Amino acid sequence: MIRFVKHQDIDPARWDETIRQSQFPSLFCTYNMLDILTGNDTWHALILDDYAYIMPLPERSKFGIHYIYSPFFVSQLGIFSAKETSAQIVSDFFNAIPRTVKHIDLLLNTTNDHDFIKAYTTALVSHQLDLGRSYQDLSAGFSQNTKRNIRAAQKHNLTLQHDECSVEDIIQLFSTNRGRKKEVHFKPKDYEILTSAAKQLKKLNCLQIYSVCTEDGLTIANAMFVRDYNRYLFWFSGRDMMYADSKPMFFLLDKFIEEHAEEQSVLDFNGSMNENVARLYKGFGGQPYEIRMINYSKQIHWQLLLKLYRLIKG
Repeated sequence: MIRFVKHQDIDPARWDETIRQSQFPSLFCTYNMLDILTGNDTWHALILDDYAYIMPLPERSKFGIHYIYSPFFVSQLGIFSAKETSAQIVSDFFNAIPRTVKHIDLLLNTTNDHDFIKAYTTALVSHQLDLGRSYQDLSAGFSQNTKRNIRAAQKHNLTLQHDECSVEDIIQLFSTNRGRKKEVHFKPKDYEILTSAAKQLKKLNCLQIYSVCTEDGLTIANAMFVRDYNRYLFWFSGRDMMYADSKPMFFLLDKFIEEHAEEQSVLDFNGSMNENVARLYKGFGGQPYEIRMINYSKQIHWQLLLKLYRLIKG
């Protein structure tokens, strides 16, 4: 039987063991990381039998109405198990979400068969690159535009540094450049959560920081990569828009791929639905794959209220 378990009643050790043994293990869905990623909110869970299947449910409340959401900085949630997660299992979990929850915006992971609830899901696209080949083979798969941009970057005498920048430096570079754009909805508390999550990953020795510098030592681009079990996640990055002509992100990604070539791992570019960003990832040989998000309102008036709230927030 699927049980709804409050946060305080979840066994952290058993939870983390199920995540570790699952067909889609992820550090972002371990007990402590979920605590960090939900910030001032909370999360509960659906659990089948003796932690055979588990599903985190991050929860918020607005206007006294409870809803399930996907926190920033985590790319896949859903159901975790060492066993197959069939369409029937997904449907059973979906139907076991408490009736007090009026809206659901929840990411599934790639092992979750969503056929039974396909009508309630939205397809998102990410990209990934299998690193288990030589750099020569990998770079041969780069697009001509990507190769041209890498050559352009090399003419600027850029240098690469490892773990020289702090997490705060990366966030500062992002927030003062792309973070100022209207489509970016990060608030100060979101950056605080990102900082806490990054520092926790650093403690676990799972965070790699790459920085690109000019000849005079100015940092113009940086990125955080997370070693998440059998994959590297291109998690968060920033670049100085004034140095766009130097193509620092092409330089950075090329160096990362060169350094990790022939590893039995995958580079997950972690998105994006943005056409220009997706073109960047495809240019490095990234192959698209689909992530599904459950998007469902149980009551029509709540759906209308949510649309009004989003409209007001811009």
